[in-house]
Amino acid sequence: MEINLGKLPFDVDFHPSSSLVTAGLINGDLHLYRYAADSQPQRLLEIHAHSESCRAVRFIDGGRAILTGSPDCSILATDVETGSVIARLEDAHEAAVNRLVNLTETTIASGDDDGCIKVWDTRRRSCCNSFDAHEEYISDMTFASDSMKLLATSGDGTLSVCSLRRNKVLTQSEFSEDELLSVVIMKVDFIF
Repeated sequence: MEINLGKLPFDVDFHPSSSLVTAGLINGDLHLYRYAADSQPQRLLEIHAHSESCRAVRFIDGGRAILTGSPDCSILATDVETGSVIARLEDAHEAAVNRLVNLTETTIASGDDDGCIKVWDTRRRSCCNSFDAHEEYISDMTFASDSMKLLATSGDGTLSVCSLRRNKVLTQSEFSEDELLSVVIMKVDFIF
C-alpha cells in the first residue's frame, strides 16, 4: 500500500484499534486515511492544522482525537469523526514543537526545539509539569508506563529519563558525538 500525500510528511501515527493512519505534512496540513489490504486508501480528512509545518501527530483519547504539534509553537486537538477543532494551545511552548507522546488516558507529553519537555493534562488543557532536560531539540520520546518514566532523546546527543512520580529528571546519559534521533523500549530475555 502506498499513499501519495502530495507534500513531504513529517510524522505519521496509526490508530490504536482501527485501520486508520494520520500524517502531518510540511505545509501544515493534517491528513487522515482509512486503509485495507484489498483496496486503495481513502482520505477521510484534510485539514490545514497549522500555519507552519505539522511536525508531530498522535492519536489520543482511544483514537477519538488527533494531536498535532508545529513550529508555530501550538498544539492542536482535532476530532477524528468530524474534523472539527477540539482545542488549540497557541503558546504551548516557547520553541517549535517536535514530538508528542501519549502517557496515560488523560496526559500527553510534548518536546520542543529548545530541549524542553512538557506534560499536559488533556482534561484541563493545561501544563502540569515540565522538564528542562536537554540543550537541543527533542528528537523522540517514549513512555514506560510500569515505572511512570518518560525517556527522551535529543539533538544534543543525550538520553534522559524523567520521573512523572517524582517530577524530576532522574538521569541523563553522557553526551554522544552524534545526535540521538529515536528511542524505543525493548524487553528481551537473554539466554547465554
